[in-house]
Amino acid sequence: MNRAKLFGVSVCAGLIAASGASAQSTAYDNLGSGNAFEPGTGMLVRGPDVGVPWAAFFDITAEASGGIVEVSFPLAHSNQNNQFWFQVYQDDFGQIGALVGEHEVSGDPANGLSTFQFDGSTSLDQGTTYWIGIMPAMDSNGTWRRNSFGETKNRWAWRGPGTWTLFANSNMSGLRIMVDAAGPTCPPDLNGDGVVDADDFFLFLQLFAAGDLRADFNNDGVIDADDFFEFLNAFAAGC
Repeated sequence: MNRAKLFGVSVCAGLIAASGASAQSTAYDNLGSGNAFEPGTGMLVRGPDVGVPWAAFFDITAEASGGIVEVSFPLAHSNQNNQFWFQVYQDDFGQIGALVGEHEVSGDPANGLSTFQFDGSTSLDQGTTYWIGIMPAMDSNGTWRRNSFGETKNRWAWRGPGTWTLFANSNMSGLRIMVDAAGPTCPPDLNGDGVVDADDFFLFLQLFAAGDLRADFNNDGVIDADDFFEFLNAFAAGC
Protein backbone atom coordinates (compact mmCIF):
# COMPACT_ATOMS: atom_id res chain seq x y z
CA MET A 1 0.00 0.00 0.00
CA ASN A 2 1.46 3.36 -1.04
CA ARG A 3 1.16 6.48 1.06
CA ALA A 4 0.94 10.06 -0.16
CA LYS A 5 1.10 13.32 1.81
CA LEU A 6 -0.89 16.46 1.17
CA PHE A 7 -0.57 19.52 3.43
CA GLY A 8 0.99 17.32 6.11
CA VAL A 9 -1.85 14.78 6.09
CA SER A 10 -0.82 11.19 5.49
CA VAL A 11 -3.19 9.36 3.14
CA CYS A 12 -3.34 5.69 2.27
CA ALA A 13 -3.34 5.39 -1.51
CA GLY A 14 -3.91 2.13 -3.30
CA LEU A 15 -6.13 0.25 -5.68
CA ILE A 16 -9.63 -0.16 -4.26
CA ALA A 17 -11.30 -3.52 -4.75
CA ALA A 18 -15.01 -3.62 -5.55
CA SER A 19 -17.11 -5.28 -2.88
CA GLY A 20 -20.69 -6.23 -2.07
CA ALA A 21 -21.20 -8.41 -5.12
CA SER A 22 -24.47 -9.69 -3.67
CA ALA A 23 -25.95 -6.20 -4.03
CA GLN A 24 -25.05 -5.83 -7.69
CA SER A 25 -27.71 -4.87 -10.21
CA THR A 26 -27.69 -4.27 -13.95
CA ALA A 27 -27.94 -0.57 -14.71
CA TYR A 28 -27.63 -1.01 -18.48
CA ASP A 29 -27.13 -3.91 -20.89
CA ASN A 30 -27.45 -4.06 -24.67
CA LEU A 31 -25.06 -6.97 -25.17
CA GLY A 32 -27.74 -9.62 -24.92
CA SER A 33 -27.29 -13.30 -24.20
CA GLY A 34 -23.82 -14.63 -24.93
CA ASN A 35 -22.27 -11.15 -24.66
CA ALA A 36 -23.00 -10.60 -28.33
CA PHE A 37 -21.65 -7.77 -30.47
CA GLU A 38 -20.66 -7.07 -34.05
CA PRO A 39 -16.97 -7.88 -34.62
CA GLY A 40 -15.26 -5.61 -37.10
CA THR A 41 -17.75 -2.76 -36.75
CA GLY A 42 -18.17 0.08 -34.34
CA MET A 43 -17.28 3.64 -33.57
CA LEU A 44 -13.71 4.82 -34.12
CA VAL A 45 -11.96 6.33 -31.11
CA ARG A 46 -8.55 7.96 -31.29
CA GLY A 47 -6.53 10.30 -29.15
CA PRO A 48 -6.32 14.07 -29.55
CA ASP A 49 -2.74 13.79 -30.81
CA VAL A 50 -3.90 12.21 -34.08
CA GLY A 51 -6.93 14.27 -35.08
CA VAL A 52 -10.74 14.12 -34.83
CA PRO A 53 -13.08 12.53 -34.03
CA TRP A 54 -11.45 11.34 -30.86
CA ALA A 55 -14.25 10.11 -28.59
CA ALA A 56 -17.65 8.44 -28.92
CA PHE A 57 -20.61 8.78 -26.53
CA PHE A 58 -24.27 7.81 -26.33
CA ASP A 59 -27.00 8.44 -23.80
CA ILE A 60 -28.53 5.80 -21.55
CA THR A 61 -31.16 5.80 -18.83
CA ALA A 62 -30.02 3.93 -15.72
CA GLU A 63 -32.20 0.97 -14.79
CA ALA A 64 -30.77 0.66 -11.27
CA SER A 65 -29.13 2.91 -8.70
CA GLY A 66 -25.70 2.45 -7.19
CA GLY A 67 -21.97 2.90 -7.71
CA ILE A 68 -20.48 1.42 -10.89
CA VAL A 69 -18.48 -1.69 -9.98
CA GLU A 70 -18.15 -3.41 -13.35
CA VAL A 71 -18.40 -2.50 -17.03
CA SER A 72 -18.13 -4.81 -20.04
CA PHE A 73 -17.70 -3.73 -23.64
CA PRO A 74 -15.79 -4.77 -26.76
CA LEU A 75 -12.98 -2.22 -27.07
CA ALA A 76 -10.38 -3.09 -29.68
CA HIS A 77 -6.99 -1.37 -29.43
CA SER A 78 -5.59 -0.62 -32.89
CA ASN A 79 -2.16 0.97 -32.41
CA GLN A 80 -0.02 3.52 -30.58
CA ASN A 81 -0.71 4.09 -26.87
CA ASN A 82 -3.23 1.91 -25.10
CA GLN A 83 -4.82 4.35 -22.66
CA PHE A 84 -8.54 5.06 -22.71
CA TRP A 85 -10.99 6.63 -20.28
CA PHE A 86 -14.47 5.27 -19.62
CA GLN A 87 -16.46 8.42 -18.79
CA VAL A 88 -19.92 9.21 -17.43
CA TYR A 89 -21.47 12.65 -17.93
CA GLN A 90 -24.73 14.17 -16.76
CA ASP A 91 -27.42 14.79 -19.37
CA ASP A 92 -28.24 18.49 -19.69
CA PHE A 93 -31.51 18.68 -21.65
CA GLY A 94 -30.19 16.47 -24.44
CA GLN A 95 -26.67 17.89 -24.32
CA ILE A 96 -23.48 16.72 -22.58
CA GLY A 97 -23.44 18.06 -19.03
CA ALA A 98 -20.98 17.86 -16.14
CA LEU A 99 -18.55 14.98 -15.72
CA VAL A 100 -19.82 12.45 -13.15
CA GLY A 101 -16.75 10.20 -13.12
CA GLU A 102 -14.06 8.52 -15.21
CA HIS A 103 -11.98 5.35 -15.00
CA GLU A 104 -8.87 4.32 -16.92
CA VAL A 105 -9.12 1.18 -19.06
CA SER A 106 -6.89 -0.59 -21.59
CA GLY A 107 -8.19 -1.81 -24.94
CA ASP A 108 -8.02 -5.45 -26.01
CA PRO A 109 -6.11 -5.96 -29.29
CA ALA A 110 -8.62 -8.68 -30.18
CA ASN A 111 -12.32 -8.26 -30.92
CA GLY A 112 -13.45 -9.95 -27.72
CA LEU A 113 -15.42 -8.54 -24.85
CA SER A 114 -13.44 -6.90 -22.05
CA THR A 115 -14.65 -6.56 -18.45
CA PHE A 116 -13.29 -3.92 -16.08
CA GLN A 117 -13.72 -3.66 -12.31
CA PHE A 118 -14.39 -0.21 -10.83
CA ASP A 119 -14.53 0.92 -7.21
CA GLY A 120 -18.12 2.17 -6.99
CA SER A 121 -17.16 5.85 -6.73
CA THR A 122 -19.13 6.82 -9.86
CA SER A 123 -22.82 6.56 -9.00
CA LEU A 124 -25.91 6.28 -11.18
CA ASP A 125 -29.51 7.00 -10.17
CA GLN A 126 -32.32 4.83 -11.51
CA GLY A 127 -34.40 6.62 -14.14
CA THR A 128 -31.73 9.29 -14.74
CA THR A 129 -30.19 9.81 -18.18
CA TYR A 130 -26.42 9.88 -18.61
CA TRP A 131 -23.92 10.12 -21.45
CA ILE A 132 -21.50 7.19 -21.54
CA GLY A 133 -18.32 7.37 -23.60
CA ILE A 134 -14.80 6.26 -24.39
CA MET A 135 -12.14 8.99 -24.43
CA PRO A 136 -8.72 7.92 -25.76
CA ALA A 137 -5.59 9.56 -24.40
CA MET A 138 -2.57 10.82 -26.35
CA ASP A 139 -2.33 8.99 -29.69
CA SER A 140 -4.31 5.88 -28.69
CA ASN A 141 -6.40 4.38 -31.48
CA GLY A 142 -9.20 1.88 -31.22
CA THR A 143 -12.78 0.91 -31.95
CA TRP A 144 -15.72 0.60 -29.58
CA ARG A 145 -17.63 -2.31 -31.15
CA ARG A 146 -21.36 -2.16 -31.82
CA ASN A 147 -23.95 -4.47 -30.33
CA SER A 148 -25.29 -7.37 -32.39
CA PHE A 149 -28.94 -6.29 -32.48
CA GLY A 150 -28.72 -3.27 -34.74
CA GLU A 151 -30.15 -1.08 -32.00
CA THR A 152 -30.03 2.65 -32.54
CA LYS A 153 -30.14 5.64 -30.25
CA ASN A 154 -31.71 8.99 -30.93
CA ARG A 155 -28.59 10.69 -29.68
CA TRP A 156 -24.96 9.92 -30.40
CA ALA A 157 -22.12 12.31 -29.73
CA TRP A 158 -18.60 12.78 -31.03
CA ARG A 159 -16.10 14.89 -29.19
CA GLY A 160 -13.34 16.71 -30.96
CA PRO A 161 -10.92 19.19 -29.34
CA GLY A 162 -13.15 21.06 -26.91
CA THR A 163 -16.38 20.54 -28.88
CA TRP A 164 -19.34 18.15 -28.84
CA THR A 165 -21.26 17.19 -31.98
CA LEU A 166 -24.60 15.38 -31.69
CA PHE A 167 -25.93 12.91 -34.24
CA ALA A 168 -29.14 10.93 -34.51
CA ASN A 169 -30.05 7.28 -35.13
CA SER A 170 -26.59 5.73 -35.03
CA ASN A 171 -25.88 2.12 -34.09
CA MET A 172 -25.10 1.77 -30.40
CA SER A 173 -21.86 0.31 -29.14
CA GLY A 174 -21.98 -2.74 -26.88
CA LEU A 175 -22.07 -2.01 -23.17
CA ARG A 176 -23.05 -3.57 -19.85
CA ILE A 177 -22.92 -1.60 -16.58
CA MET A 178 -23.21 -3.26 -13.18
CA VAL A 179 -23.78 -1.16 -10.05
CA ASP A 180 -23.62 -1.92 -6.34
CA ALA A 181 -26.36 -0.38 -4.24
CA ALA A 182 -24.01 -0.51 -1.27
CA GLY A 183 -22.34 2.57 -2.75
CA PRO A 184 -18.67 3.53 -3.18
CA THR A 185 -16.05 1.47 -1.42
CA CYS A 186 -13.90 4.59 -1.12
CA PRO A 187 -15.93 7.84 -1.05
CA PRO A 188 -12.95 10.26 -1.02
CA ASP A 189 -11.69 8.78 -4.31
CA LEU A 190 -13.82 11.31 -6.19
CA ASN A 191 -12.29 10.80 -9.63
CA GLY A 192 -12.57 7.01 -9.42
CA ASP A 193 -8.97 6.27 -10.35
CA GLY A 194 -8.42 3.93 -7.41
CA VAL A 195 -6.10 6.30 -5.54
CA VAL A 196 -6.82 8.93 -2.87
CA ASP A 197 -4.53 11.83 -3.65
CA ALA A 198 -4.26 15.54 -4.39
CA ASP A 199 -6.36 15.16 -7.56
CA ASP A 200 -9.34 14.12 -5.43
CA PHE A 201 -8.74 16.99 -2.98
CA PHE A 202 -8.69 19.67 -5.67
CA LEU A 203 -11.63 18.08 -7.48
CA PHE A 204 -13.67 18.35 -4.28
CA LEU A 205 -12.70 22.02 -3.93
CA GLN A 206 -13.88 22.67 -7.50
CA LEU A 207 -17.16 20.83 -6.95
CA PHE A 208 -17.71 22.60 -3.62
CA ALA A 209 -17.09 26.06 -5.12
CA ALA A 210 -19.41 25.29 -8.05
CA GLY A 211 -22.21 24.04 -5.81
CA ASP A 212 -22.11 20.66 -7.55
CA LEU A 213 -24.25 18.03 -5.81
CA ARG A 214 -21.26 15.67 -5.79
CA ALA A 215 -19.83 17.94 -3.07
CA ASP A 216 -22.78 17.07 -0.82
CA PHE A 217 -20.52 14.61 0.95
CA ASN A 218 -22.85 13.88 3.87
CA ASN A 219 -25.89 13.52 1.55
CA ASP A 220 -28.10 15.91 3.51
CA GLY A 221 -29.19 17.87 0.41
CA VAL A 222 -27.14 20.95 1.36
CA ILE A 223 -23.58 21.85 0.34
CA ASP A 224 -21.99 23.56 3.31
CA ALA A 225 -19.07 23.47 5.76
CA ASP A 226 -20.25 20.11 7.13
CA ASP A 227 -19.50 18.53 3.75
CA PHE A 228 -16.09 20.17 3.61
CA PHE A 229 -15.00 18.88 7.01
CA GLU A 230 -16.51 15.43 6.44
CA PHE A 231 -14.56 15.14 3.18
CA LEU A 232 -11.37 16.24 4.96
CA ASN A 233 -11.87 13.51 7.58
CA ALA A 234 -12.49 10.85 4.90
CA PHE A 235 -9.52 12.11 2.87
CA ALA A 236 -7.21 11.93 5.89
CA ALA A 237 -8.42 8.42 6.72
CA GLY A 238 -7.77 7.19 3.17
CA CYS A 239 -8.95 3.76 2.09
